[in-house]
Amino acid sequence: MKRLAFIFLVLMALGLVACAPTAAVSQNVIPTLISVTVPTTGSGNVVLQGRYFGDGSGGASENSYVIVGANMSGDGGVRVEASSWSANRIEFVAPAGAGSGFVFVVVDGVTSNGLPVNLQ
Repeated sequence: MKRLAFIFLVLMALGLVACAPTAAVSQNVIPTLISVTVPTTGSGNVVLQGRYFGDGSGGASENSYVIVGANMSGDGGVRVEASSWSANRIEFVAPAGAGSGFVFVVVDGVTSNGLPVNLQ
């Protein structure tokens, strides 16, 4: 009788576990720019620091890139290739004639906040 009760409890516990919802990983984190460092000598890498830039493969992905010289809404600008990309730091060489505007990071199709930058 005790065995039967034990088996019943085990089966009931397994049934409850099987009905539990699975944990879903959310990919909706918005990349956040915190600072832009522009080289003072006119040559060198522009450094973006922030959070949620992905797993570090950013520049290798078609949906992850940097936009420079856009307007405040993120329209226009030039897409640049990153020379270094990590989860919280991106480096790139400023394109010739980039001028001023806003810089944005796009990670897996999700656009960050913009920060003003002058690359003249």
